[in-house]
Amino acid sequence: MNYLIDVSGALIGPVEFPLIPGLGIQLPNNAVTLDQQLDEPMSGHVWALIGGWPQQVLDLRGVVYSTDTGESVEWSEVGDLPEGFTKTAPPGPYFSWHEGSWQLDVKAQQAAATLAAQSERDKLLGEASLRMAPLQYALELGEASSEEQSALLEWKRYCVALNRIEQQPGYPLEVEWPVLTLDAPRGRLNALRSFFRAK
Repeated sequence: MNYLIDVSGALIGPVEFPLIPGLGIQLPNNAVTLDQQLDEPMSGHVWALIGGWPQQVLDLRGVVYSTDTGESVEWSEVGDLPEGFTKTAPPGPYFSWHEGSWQLDVKAQQAAATLAAQSERDKLLGEASLRMAPLQYALELGEASSEEQSALLEWKRYCVALNRIEQQPGYPLEVEWPVLTLDAPRGRLNALRSFFRAK
């Protein structure tokens, strides 16, 4: 029985080659003749020549994952994967390979969540400062209306709440973001309200 050997080393076949008059059957360089037809390989396996003899080996070709970085790569060889690779995808970010499986790196997850929460808080505080400034000026000049005084007070409470998110029990993985509420959304206060959204 004739079999082809593909680039990964797997046996493909059996394959029949035509008889060429005067030359007989010509086998290509990547072909081999075996004494008998091979049985269907077990699930997840293929036949390959090992030391000149056909043996069933694991077929893990396709997408595999680096246990160092979690990045996916295309694997094109048959047989066991070398150390440093696995067929199992990491469940998500902040997972590292430990003792044969992906384990959540809690410290890395919390560090990333802390950075994201602080960045969002600082952005919101910056927006709040821009909106508070003209209200504060009006108050200092003695020209603030009752609406503006009320709005300034709400902005200040909002900023205090933003600055205290680290005191929340779920921080940094779960943050309950404060929401600004203004009692009289008229005139210039409409613009103020447009800068806020529920988290």
